[in-house]
Amino acid sequence: IRITSARSRWGSCSEDNSLAFSFRLMMAPPQVIDYVVVHELMHIREKNHSSKFWRLVIEAMPDSMSHRRWLREHQDMFKL
Repeated sequence: IRITSARSRWGSCSEDNSLAFSFRLMMAPPQVIDYVVVHELMHIREKNHSSKFWRLVIEAMPDSMSHRRWLREHQDMFKL
C-alpha cells in the first residue's frame, strides 16, 4: 500500500495488486474512505469496472453508491 499525491484518482490497484491511495482522501468522511478502499480491493478480484465488479463492490458495501456520489459532489473541496 502506498500513499500518493495523485490529483486525478482517489486510489488505484496495479496489475500486481499493489494498492495506492491519494493523501487527499484523509479529508473525506471515514465511510467514504472505506468505500475507496473497498473499491480498490475489489479490483484485486475484477480488474475492470464491469457489472461483475460493481456487484462485488455493492455486495461488500451495500451503501457504496451513496459514497461514490458524495465523492463526485464534493471533489472540488479536495483541491489544494
